Amino acid sequence: MKKVLILEDHQDAQKWLGLAVTLAFPGIAVHCCDRLSQAIALLVELNPDLCLVDLKLPDGSGVDFITHCRQNHPEIQLVVTTLFDDDQHLFPAINAGAQGYLLKEEPQEVISQALQGLTHGTPPLSGPISRRILNHVKTTIAQPESTEENADLFLSKREQEMLTVIAKGYKTAEAAELLGVSYHTAARHVKNIYSKLDINSRAEATQQALRLGLLKDS
Repeated sequence: MKKVLILEDHQDAQKWLGLAVTLAFPGIAVHCCDRLSQAIALLVELNPDLCLVDLKLPDGSGVDFITHCRQNHPEIQLVVTTLFDDDQHLFPAINAGAQGYLLKEEPQEVISQALQGLTHGTPPLSGPISRRILNHVKTTIAQPESTEENADLFLSKREQEMLTVIAKGYKTAEAAELLGVSYHTAARHVKNIYSKLDINSRAEATQQALRLGLLKDS
Protein backbone atom coordinates (compact mmCIF):
# COMPACT_ATOMS: atom_id res chain seq x y z
CA MET A 1 0.00 0.00 0.00
CA LYS A 2 1.53 3.29 -1.13
CA LYS A 3 -1.38 5.76 -1.26
CA VAL A 4 -4.76 6.03 0.43
CA LEU A 5 -7.61 8.44 -0.25
CA ILE A 6 -9.90 9.14 2.70
CA LEU A 7 -13.33 10.42 1.71
CA GLU A 8 -14.72 11.89 4.92
CA ASP A 9 -16.40 15.24 5.58
CA HIS A 10 -15.32 15.62 9.23
CA GLN A 11 -11.74 16.77 9.76
CA ASP A 12 -11.36 15.06 13.12
CA ALA A 13 -12.44 11.77 11.56
CA GLN A 14 -10.02 12.36 8.66
CA LYS A 15 -7.11 12.69 11.08
CA TRP A 16 -8.25 9.72 13.18
CA LEU A 17 -8.60 7.45 10.14
CA GLY A 18 -5.32 8.72 8.72
CA LEU A 19 -3.53 7.61 11.89
CA ALA A 20 -5.25 4.22 11.73
CA VAL A 21 -4.08 3.74 8.14
CA THR A 22 -0.54 4.82 9.02
CA LEU A 23 -0.48 2.27 11.84
CA ALA A 24 -1.57 -0.42 9.39
CA PHE A 25 0.76 0.63 6.57
CA PRO A 26 3.74 2.68 7.83
CA GLY A 27 4.96 5.18 5.25
CA ILE A 28 1.73 5.25 3.28
CA ALA A 29 0.82 8.62 1.73
CA VAL A 30 -2.51 9.83 3.11
CA HIS A 31 -4.77 12.14 1.09
CA CYS A 32 -8.12 13.42 2.37
CA CYS A 33 -11.14 15.11 0.80
CA ASP A 34 -14.62 15.92 2.06
CA ARG A 35 -16.71 16.00 -1.13
CA LEU A 36 -17.85 13.26 -3.50
CA SER A 37 -17.09 15.41 -6.55
CA GLN A 38 -13.60 16.20 -5.27
CA ALA A 39 -12.84 12.55 -4.59
CA ILE A 40 -13.89 11.46 -8.07
CA ALA A 41 -11.72 14.17 -9.61
CA LEU A 42 -8.71 13.08 -7.51
CA LEU A 43 -8.87 9.42 -8.51
CA VAL A 44 -7.02 9.85 -11.79
CA GLU A 45 -4.47 12.26 -10.30
CA LEU A 46 -3.67 10.20 -7.19
CA ASN A 47 -4.32 6.65 -8.41
CA PRO A 48 -4.69 5.44 -4.80
CA ASP A 49 -4.30 1.81 -3.76
CA LEU A 50 -6.98 2.14 -1.10
CA CYS A 51 -9.98 4.37 -0.46
CA LEU A 52 -11.74 4.73 2.88
CA VAL A 53 -15.27 5.88 2.16
CA ASP A 54 -17.81 7.56 4.41
CA LEU A 55 -21.40 6.99 3.30
CA LYS A 56 -22.99 10.34 4.17
CA LEU A 57 -21.42 13.23 2.27
CA PRO A 58 -22.48 16.85 1.73
CA ASP A 59 -22.85 16.38 -2.03
CA GLY A 60 -23.85 12.75 -2.37
CA SER A 61 -23.43 9.20 -1.17
CA GLY A 62 -20.34 7.10 -0.64
CA VAL A 63 -22.19 4.31 -2.44
CA ASP A 64 -22.06 6.39 -5.61
CA PHE A 65 -18.31 6.79 -5.18
CA ILE A 66 -17.91 3.03 -4.74
CA THR A 67 -19.97 2.38 -7.86
CA HIS A 68 -17.88 4.87 -9.85
CA CYS A 69 -14.65 3.23 -8.69
CA ARG A 70 -15.84 -0.26 -9.52
CA GLN A 71 -16.76 0.83 -13.04
CA ASN A 72 -13.73 3.01 -13.77
CA HIS A 73 -10.96 2.00 -11.34
CA PRO A 74 -11.55 -1.66 -10.44
CA GLU A 75 -8.01 -2.07 -9.11
CA ILE A 76 -8.66 0.24 -6.12
CA GLN A 77 -9.56 -1.42 -2.83
CA LEU A 78 -12.63 0.16 -1.24
CA VAL A 79 -13.48 0.06 2.45
CA VAL A 80 -16.49 1.79 3.99
CA THR A 81 -15.79 3.67 7.23
CA THR A 82 -19.04 4.78 8.83
CA LEU A 83 -21.19 4.95 11.95
CA PHE A 84 -24.12 3.17 10.26
CA ASP A 85 -24.49 -0.55 11.00
CA ASP A 86 -27.98 -1.18 9.56
CA ASP A 87 -28.97 -3.22 6.51
CA GLN A 88 -30.10 -0.14 4.59
CA HIS A 89 -26.52 1.17 4.55
CA LEU A 90 -24.54 -2.07 4.65
CA PHE A 91 -25.96 -4.07 1.77
CA PRO A 92 -26.13 -1.28 -0.85
CA ALA A 93 -22.45 -0.56 -0.14
CA ILE A 94 -21.48 -4.24 -0.40
CA ASN A 95 -23.56 -4.70 -3.54
CA ALA A 96 -21.91 -1.64 -5.08
CA GLY A 97 -18.50 -3.24 -4.62
CA ALA A 98 -17.13 -2.34 -1.19
CA GLN A 99 -14.52 -4.87 -0.05
CA GLY A 100 -14.79 -3.98 3.62
CA TYR A 101 -17.08 -2.24 6.10
CA LEU A 102 -15.68 -0.75 9.31
CA LEU A 103 -17.47 1.11 12.08
CA LYS A 104 -15.72 4.30 13.19
CA GLU A 105 -16.88 3.72 16.76
CA GLU A 106 -14.33 0.93 17.14
CA PRO A 107 -10.87 1.53 18.65
CA GLN A 108 -8.20 2.85 16.30
CA GLU A 109 -6.08 -0.27 16.82
CA VAL A 110 -8.97 -2.51 15.78
CA ILE A 111 -9.49 -0.49 12.60
CA SER A 112 -5.75 -0.67 11.85
CA GLN A 113 -5.57 -4.43 12.33
CA ALA A 114 -8.63 -4.95 10.15
CA LEU A 115 -7.08 -2.89 7.35
CA GLN A 116 -3.89 -4.94 7.52
CA GLY A 117 -5.98 -7.94 6.51
CA LEU A 118 -6.25 -6.47 3.00
CA THR A 119 -2.67 -7.53 2.28
CA HIS A 120 -3.68 -11.15 2.97
CA GLY A 121 -6.99 -11.03 1.12
CA THR A 122 -9.04 -10.81 4.32
CA PRO A 123 -12.03 -8.43 4.06
CA PRO A 124 -11.88 -5.79 6.82
CA LEU A 125 -15.20 -6.13 8.62
CA SER A 126 -16.21 -4.90 12.05
CA GLY A 127 -17.54 -7.60 14.36
CA PRO A 128 -21.18 -6.43 14.31
CA ILE A 129 -21.05 -6.23 10.52
CA SER A 130 -19.72 -9.77 10.16
CA ARG A 131 -22.54 -11.02 12.37
CA ARG A 132 -25.14 -9.07 10.41
CA ILE A 133 -23.90 -10.50 7.10
CA LEU A 134 -23.82 -14.02 8.57
CA ASN A 135 -27.37 -13.69 9.89
CA HIS A 136 -28.51 -12.41 6.50
CA VAL A 137 -26.93 -15.40 4.76
CA LYS A 138 -28.48 -17.82 7.26
CA THR A 139 -31.92 -16.29 6.72
CA THR A 140 -31.54 -16.43 2.95
CA ILE A 141 -30.48 -20.09 3.04
CA ALA A 142 -33.24 -21.05 5.48
CA GLN A 143 -35.98 -19.26 3.56
CA PRO A 144 -34.93 -18.94 -0.10
CA GLU A 145 -38.53 -18.81 -1.26
CA SER A 146 -39.20 -15.66 0.73
CA THR A 147 -37.20 -13.42 -1.62
CA GLU A 148 -40.04 -13.18 -4.12
CA GLU A 149 -43.00 -13.44 -1.78
CA ASN A 150 -41.69 -11.04 0.89
CA ALA A 151 -39.57 -8.67 -1.15
CA ASP A 152 -41.01 -5.80 0.86
CA LEU A 153 -39.00 -7.04 3.85
CA PHE A 154 -35.82 -6.24 1.93
CA LEU A 155 -36.96 -2.71 1.10
CA SER A 156 -36.43 -0.03 3.70
CA LYS A 157 -39.45 1.97 4.83
CA ARG A 158 -38.30 4.91 2.70
CA GLU A 159 -37.82 2.63 -0.33
CA GLN A 160 -41.35 1.30 0.10
CA GLU A 161 -42.63 4.88 0.20
CA MET A 162 -40.64 5.70 -2.94
CA LEU A 163 -41.94 2.59 -4.72
CA THR A 164 -45.51 3.60 -3.88
CA VAL A 165 -44.97 7.09 -5.29
CA ILE A 166 -43.21 6.13 -8.54
CA ALA A 167 -45.74 3.34 -9.10
CA LYS A 168 -48.38 6.07 -9.22
CA GLY A 169 -46.58 7.62 -12.20
CA TYR A 170 -44.60 10.36 -10.50
CA LYS A 171 -41.18 11.16 -11.95
CA THR A 172 -38.10 10.98 -9.74
CA ALA A 173 -37.93 14.74 -9.23
CA GLU A 174 -41.63 14.85 -8.29
CA ALA A 175 -41.22 11.90 -5.94
CA ALA A 176 -38.28 13.63 -4.26
CA GLU A 177 -40.40 16.72 -3.63
CA LEU A 178 -43.33 14.69 -2.30
CA LEU A 179 -41.14 12.76 0.13
CA GLY A 180 -39.06 15.75 1.14
CA VAL A 181 -35.69 14.38 0.01
CA SER A 182 -33.09 15.55 -2.50
CA TYR A 183 -33.22 14.42 -6.12
CA HIS A 184 -29.96 12.55 -5.59
CA THR A 185 -31.39 10.61 -2.63
CA ALA A 186 -34.59 9.83 -4.53
CA ALA A 187 -32.61 8.56 -7.52
CA ARG A 188 -30.58 6.32 -5.23
CA HIS A 189 -33.76 4.89 -3.69
CA VAL A 190 -35.14 4.15 -7.17
CA LYS A 191 -31.89 2.45 -8.15
CA ASN A 192 -31.95 0.31 -5.01
CA ILE A 193 -35.59 -0.62 -5.59
CA TYR A 194 -34.94 -1.69 -9.18
CA SER A 195 -31.93 -3.75 -8.06
CA LYS A 196 -33.63 -5.45 -5.10
CA LEU A 197 -36.82 -6.29 -7.03
CA ASP A 198 -34.94 -7.12 -10.25
CA ILE A 199 -37.06 -4.77 -12.37
CA ASN A 200 -36.23 -2.36 -15.18
CA SER A 201 -39.26 -0.14 -15.76
CA ARG A 202 -41.95 1.91 -14.04
CA ALA A 203 -44.54 -0.54 -15.33
CA GLU A 204 -42.80 -3.36 -13.48
CA ALA A 205 -42.54 -1.10 -10.44
CA THR A 206 -46.31 -0.66 -10.51
CA GLN A 207 -46.81 -4.42 -10.75
CA GLN A 208 -44.49 -5.00 -7.79
CA ALA A 209 -46.21 -2.30 -5.73
CA LEU A 210 -49.54 -3.98 -6.37
CA ARG A 211 -48.15 -7.40 -5.52
CA LEU A 212 -46.67 -6.11 -2.27
CA GLY A 213 -49.94 -4.46 -1.28
CA LEU A 214 -48.55 -0.93 -1.51
CA LEU A 215 -51.20 0.00 -4.09
CA LYS A 216 -54.80 -1.00 -4.50
CA ASP A 217 -55.56 -2.59 -7.84
CA SER A 218 -58.33 -0.51 -9.32
